[in-house]
Amino acid sequence: MKHCVILLLMLLPLAAIGAEPGGKGDRPGFLFFRSNKFDKQGQFHGRWKVYHEEEGYLIRKGRFRHGREVGKWTYYYPDGTTYMQEKWKKRSNEVLVKRYHENGLLHREGKGRLDTAGEHLRFYWFGDWKVYNENGQYTHTETF
Repeated sequence: MKHCVILLLMLLPLAAIGAEPGGKGDRPGFLFFRSNKFDKQGQFHGRWKVYHEEEGYLIRKGRFRHGREVGKWTYYYPDGTTYMQEKWKKRSNEVLVKRYHENGLLHREGKGRLDTAGEHLRFYWFGDWKVYNENGQYTHTETF
């Protein structure tokens, strides 16, 4: 399961190319308030909203700074409830992660890290992760 999540997180930036239903890329807006922009080097920059290409529902939203995810990112289930929240630490490749059950209650929380060394990007979980049942009660801790 954790390998599927890691793979999903790595592939989602690639899905941003079709970031709007219809594949237009830019969302309407006023001046710098528009979503889904690129910088001069062609990297993702500013606020982004990524939509499912066929179904049209919002998959995730957050901010890029010159191709890197920054700040808070929110991922959604197809019904619009929150699936996961990430909070990227400033000047770091670490991220605080909270995943939610489909009923909206917390499922697990912990830390992740983006490894940019080498040819490929690699995202992985590390440290202690708290796990909660579907009623939102703490059950155990997993260590990665």
